[in-house]
Amino acid sequence: MDINLIPMKLGYKQKLFFYIFLIFALFTLGVVIFEQTREGRFRTDALKERLDAYTEIIQSQLIESGVQNLDSLMKFFPENLRITIINRNGYVHYDNAISQFTTLENHIKRPEILEAKKNGKGMNVRISNTNNIEYLYYAKKSGDYYIRVALPYNIQIQNFIKADNLFMYFIIALFLTMLLLIHLVTESFGKSVKQFKDHQYRQEITGNIAHELRTPVTSIRGYLETVLEKQLDAEKEQYFIKQAYGQTMVLSELIRDMSLITKIEEAPSAFQLGSVSINEILTELKTDLQVPLQEKGIKMEWDIPENLLICGNQNLIYSIFRNLTDNVISYAGENVNIQISGFYDKQYCHFSFSDDGIGISDEKHLDRIFERFYRVGEGRTRESGGSGLGLSIVKNAVTFHKGSIRARQKESGGLEFLFTLKKV
Repeated sequence: MDINLIPMKLGYKQKLFFYIFLIFALFTLGVVIFEQTREGRFRTDALKERLDAYTEIIQSQLIESGVQNLDSLMKFFPENLRITIINRNGYVHYDNAISQFTTLENHIKRPEILEAKKNGKGMNVRISNTNNIEYLYYAKKSGDYYIRVALPYNIQIQNFIKADNLFMYFIIALFLTMLLLIHLVTESFGKSVKQFKDHQYRQEITGNIAHELRTPVTSIRGYLETVLEKQLDAEKEQYFIKQAYGQTMVLSELIRDMSLITKIEEAPSAFQLGSVSINEILTELKTDLQVPLQEKGIKMEWDIPENLLICGNQNLIYSIFRNLTDNVISYAGENVNIQISGFYDKQYCHFSFSDDGIGISDEKHLDRIFERFYRVGEGRTRESGGSGLGLSIVKNAVTFHKGSIRARQKESGGLEFLFTLKKV
């Protein structure tokens, strides 16, 4: 089944809001990550400086009186500070947390010692192989020794190293405030753009309507003036009256279609929604158009799942298929075939409405055939007796059902309309 998925398009206000939101969100995220990383680094450096100061004091004591008097320094340090003195070969000469430190295994392979051996200083967080306590280790090379100090890596130390969340809370609050401002700005900007577009748009539509009304009104006036002012025989008089009546039908159709489009655009809540069976719609449509279909030798077939239901308005969905079929009857030629197929996914029903008629030779028209009163050829709509609003009604009705539509020229000849409708 050759039916392409047609994505829903965002309006300009939504696009504007999305792009500004995305830029500001990325900027905010970058600021938060940078600040959290920087503050964490500053706090870690501050802790390093603190531990380095301990090693300086220990180093001075080692130079003055050796390892024997290190216990006298403990009153100057935190109670839980662990001090270890390791010689250049990795053997422990002192450890205030272990009484039998002389029996400890060689420490030369400890990560912090390896880093201190290479860079002069080393830092590491790990569980001690000696007493199974997790420590934050800091080691410093000092002559023939490595002075290592360690603090239990508990909640207190973790919170000290962790960046303060106050800045992040401030940024989030600022972000939410800016989000509200962005929404207000885009709404205001969107209203201004909409007013501007509606004013160009309305002038164009007014001009088009006046132009389209002028033709049938002028014709009706001419026919009736001829009947009233000239002495005609009964046959000619009847002919002119019939012509005037035909033009009143064109005028009535035009007013009806304009009213429908206006109602879809300006009062969508007026349309009642329900569960609509596409097969029932097509069966009714084929019965209603039996005479013109037979006159043109047009065959109409469809392949639609029996359980395919649309959540929508019965009359609008009927108007979609009715106007597409009328388009084939008016412009596709004689002895053509209409083929309708459809399938559905979780959210949408996808349809293909195609014919094998004459189609549209110049593809530049395909993007514009849904415009009001747009003609592929001059006089085409008037000659066929249509209002020139059929495909515009189709697009508006599809959009009302949260779908989208496009047309394409088939390689084998004829036109194909691909559209989606929201399913039940």
